[in-house]
Amino acid sequence: MTKPLRVAAYVDLRYTTRKPTGVDKHIARMVHGLADYTGFDLSVVAPRSQLTADGSLPRSSSLSGLPVRALPMTNMQARMLWAMSSWPPIDRFCPGVDWVYSPQELWAPAKNARTAVTIHGATYFERSYPGYHSAWARFERSRMSWFFSQVCRHADLVISVSHYLENFLIDNFGLDPRRSLVVGNGIDECFFAAGREEQVNYDRDRILVVGGLNDWDGASHILAAADLLHRKFPSVTIEIAGTFDDDRYVRAADARPNIRRLGYVETEKLAVMMPGYLAMLYLPNVESFGMVALEAMASGLPVIACRRTAVPETAGDAAIYLADESPESILAAIESLLDSVAIRTTWINRGSARAAGFTWQACINRLAKALAN
Repeated sequence: MTKPLRVAAYVDLRYTTRKPTGVDKHIARMVHGLADYTGFDLSVVAPRSQLTADGSLPRSSSLSGLPVRALPMTNMQARMLWAMSSWPPIDRFCPGVDWVYSPQELWAPAKNARTAVTIHGATYFERSYPGYHSAWARFERSRMSWFFSQVCRHADLVISVSHYLENFLIDNFGLDPRRSLVVGNGIDECFFAAGREEQVNYDRDRILVVGGLNDWDGASHILAAADLLHRKFPSVTIEIAGTFDDDRYVRAADARPNIRRLGYVETEKLAVMMPGYLAMLYLPNVESFGMVALEAMASGLPVIACRRTAVPETAGDAAIYLADESPESILAAIESLLDSVAIRTTWINRGSARAAGFTWQACINRLAKALAN
């Protein structure tokens, strides 16, 4: 009988106990998927300081219930130690494993096990990021340059969420394509379920934005579009679901009569809400995948999008792309949907077909195959 492949998932548990973002969803779906995969024996390895008094995973963690092994150092201590040294190897604390796999950007050297690290983004390296020249961005580029270099040189498998991100690592940090895997992201079933419901009514006067009011999510584009919309179509409102907000953009949004901030919306509720809008505006300055665009498409909501960074790779031919992010271009795209139910239906159908190819099971299958080879 073939022995199971033993995998230790190295995780910072803070990403499993908060309101989930795309990265948080990825961690939960991929780790649980491997744990349930035939031929795999998975445990979690995490700092003892993040575990309960009896050494188990907190109930609030999305990974709760999985077996766990403790690291004797805090998360900060582990990051600093392994930034400077390859000792002690992480498999000293999870002996016997074949792979140490991190579903997030965590590096730990191993002695006997092979290592796999997931890269989710390179925000501060993107010149489209409005704060590219800031002192903070320069600091983050310096910090992440070390991390990317370390991982690209030493990890047995470097996992990216898009070909766009993979090419960035190959071009800038010498990643060997033979040690690279693009695993992608999936869409939760609740969005597909919403899209399968017969949609009769939607509100022509509501447009959805998912993401915070911040620079990387394109807050300035949303505010400028709101101003022109108010002049041309005063009844149309933009509703924003998300909590990663910059105070200056929050103040600007609250001063506009046609913007409504919804705060954090639970995943299942968001999926049910989506088909009730005219469209979703998706105008990030920086994006390494584009999960929310696919979630909207799966639920039956047309997506008006920019062509920046990884967005075209993910959305394919199923988004209404803007010629630029000018308010006039955004307004023209919105008008096309207001003017024709048939056009809107065409984009819904395109989106549904595009989203169908992005499931968590497909991502898990790609990862499991790579680890088994």
